[in-house]
Amino acid sequence: MQRNWDVVRRILLEIEKLPTVTSMLQSDGLDGIDSNTAAYHMELLINAGLIEGGCRKAVGPHWCYATQLSWEGHEFLDNIKADSIWSRIKETARDKGIELSIDVIKAAAKMLAVNFLSA
Repeated sequence: MQRNWDVVRRILLEIEKLPTVTSMLQSDGLDGIDSNTAAYHMELLINAGLIEGGCRKAVGPHWCYATQLSWEGHEFLDNIKADSIWSRIKETARDKGIELSIDVIKAAAKMLAVNFLSA
């Protein structure tokens, strides 16, 4: 399965919206994203240290849950939260023929912020 950055961003945004520290986002609870795709991306985010949660793969379908963003997850989401910034990051990467990665997204967001602040 390929990583989909729009799914990653959507999961981060949904986790940030959780109302309490005891709330949970489940991979089978994201409208418009099938549960296997959501679980795959949630597991990637857990492994990257961006979210806190867990997964079950042994019995039944792959299923994951998330309880909160990590500090790094908040920092990363802050870089891509605004729709306009997210669109410009994707557009810039596409125009330059660069594949998106966490480091590329952070660098592009920083570049956009510097350009915005100096304008």
